[in-house]
This record gives sequence, structure tokens and C-alpha cells, in this order.
Amino acid sequence: MKTRTITGVLLLAALSSTAAFAARHHYDVVGEGYGRTQQEALEYAERAAYEQCYNNWGQAGQELTVLAEWVDPATGYIHMRVSLGCTVDD
Repeated sequence: MKTRTITGVLLLAALSSTAAFAARHHYDVVGEGYGRTQQEALEYAERAAYEQCYNNWGQAGQELTVLAEWVDPATGYIHMRVSLGCTVDD
């Protein structure tokens, strides 16, 4: 009985110690994109931000923030820069 209790306590300690050291890191990734329309530029910028987050083994959040929007005078294309929250578990 005593051996089972000690084994159970050690097993619980081992399992809980890994959970105690696990960490979540939150950071923002920035994506840029361009397109003929505002919607197209936003989609490309959003896709770039999502890819950057997932390439770092992260999970993207739902909130997307437009940081900048401008028109390139040489091409007439609309450019956008967006920020996306990303969370990574260690």
C-alpha cells in the first residue's frame, strides 16, 4: 500500500512539474500585401501574417489590426501592413 502511494505521488509530481514549466508566449506578427483593391491588399497582408505565425508553430488570434495603408504611385496598387496576435506554447 505504501509503495503504491509513493509511486502515485511521484507520478503526479512528474506530470504536474511539466505543466508548471510550460509557458505561453504572446507576440504580434506583421504582414504586408498589395493588390488592385483594398480587399485584395488586406487578404494578401492577412495571409502573410498568418503564415508567419504558423511557421513559428504559433496559433493566430482573431483580431487583425491595420497598421498602414498607402497607394504606390508608380503602379497604382494599394499596399497594406497589418498586425496579428500570435500565441506559442512551449
